[in-house]
Amino acid sequence: MEKVSENKYILWGAIAILVIITVIPVANDFWNTYFVDPVMADSKGEAGAKYNIYNTLVYGLVFFLLFLLINELLESWRIEIDERFVILAVPLVILGGVSRVLEDADLFEPPMQYLFISPLIYGIITFYAIAVIGLGKWLSESDLPSLTKGQGLVALAIGGYGLWWYFVPGDWLHLSSWSLIVLAACALTAEYYRGQPLRDPIMFFGIATTLLLVLTFLTLAQAPVKNPEMLGNTLLIASLLTFAVWFLSGVLFDVRLSTLYLMLYFSHFFDGTATFLGIEEYGYVEKHVLPTGFINYFGTAAIMLPLKFLVVTGVILAIENEESKEQQQQMVNLLLLFLLTLGLAPGTRDVLRIMFGT
Repeated sequence: MEKVSENKYILWGAIAILVIITVIPVANDFWNTYFVDPVMADSKGEAGAKYNIYNTLVYGLVFFLLFLLINELLESWRIEIDERFVILAVPLVILGGVSRVLEDADLFEPPMQYLFISPLIYGIITFYAIAVIGLGKWLSESDLPSLTKGQGLVALAIGGYGLWWYFVPGDWLHLSSWSLIVLAACALTAEYYRGQPLRDPIMFFGIATTLLLVLTFLTLAQAPVKNPEMLGNTLLIASLLTFAVWFLSGVLFDVRLSTLYLMLYFSHFFDGTATFLGIEEYGYVEKHVLPTGFINYFGTAAIMLPLKFLVVTGVILAIENEESKEQQQQMVNLLLLFLLTLGLAPGTRDVLRIMFGT
C-alpha cells in the first residue's frame, strides 16, 4: 500500500476540489452553505453553528488522512507511540478544549477568531504538536550544550508570547506573570530532570504542552465562573461510570482493562456527561449530526451515556480481535489517542463553556 505522503492522487484531488469550488458557482454556494457558514455562525454564537452530514463526512475523511500522515511522520522520526506517549499527550488534548473556550469568551477577533473554531482549532493543535515533537527531536540530536538549548527555549517561550500579548487583542495573562511561570518551570525541570527533556522528545513535548495549558487556564480563569458545580458533577459521573466498567469487567468477565482503555472510557463518559448535563440542566443544544438524531429519537440526552459505552466497547473489541494488533501496536496506540481526543477535547470545551457561561 502506497504511503499517504507519497500518494500523488490525494494532492491532485485536493487541487481539483479547490478549483471546482472556486470556478463553479453551484459548488461555491454548496461550500459556503455547508462548510463556511457553520464556522461563521459558530464564531458569532448563532443558531446555524451546527454540523451537517456533508461537513461531518469530509471532516471524518480529513481526520483519517491526518491520522495516517502523523503515523508515517512519527515512524520516520523513530518516535515510539506507547502508553507513555499517550499519557504525555493528554495535556495537548485538554489544550484543544480549553483553547476553544477562549474563543467562546471573545478573547479573539476576526480573522484570528475563525482559527479557533472547531474543527480548525484541532488542526492547529495537531500542527503545534508536530512542531514541538520535531523541535524535541532536533534538540535530542543537537550537539549544542544543554545550557545554550535551555536559554534559547526560555527566550522563545517568553519572546513568542510577548509578541502575541502585544499584537493580539484580548484580556491575556500579563507578560511579566508569564515570564515568572516560564522561569519557575525551567528551574523546577532543571532541578528534577536535569537535561533529560532535551534528550527525550516525548518528555519535552509533554512539559512544553503542559506549560502552554497552564497559560490558557490562567487566562481563562480571569473570567467570572457562573456554574462551578458543572466540573465536579461531570468528573464524578464520568469517574463512577469508568470505575463501574473496570469493576464489572473484572468481576463478571475476568477481563483486566489496560490504562489506555480506561482512559478512553473516561474521556467519552466525560463528554457524554457534559452533553447530558448541558442539555438537560443548562439548556444547551447538541451540534453534531448523529448524537442529535439519537437524542431526538429517545427524547433525552441521557442516551449519550449508554451510547458512549457501546461505541467505546465496540472499538476495544475490534482492536482486541485484530490478529495483527501486536505487529501494529504503534498505530493502535495512535488510534486510541485520536479516539480519546474525540471525547476529552469536546467534553472539556463543553464543561468549561457551561462553567463560565459563554
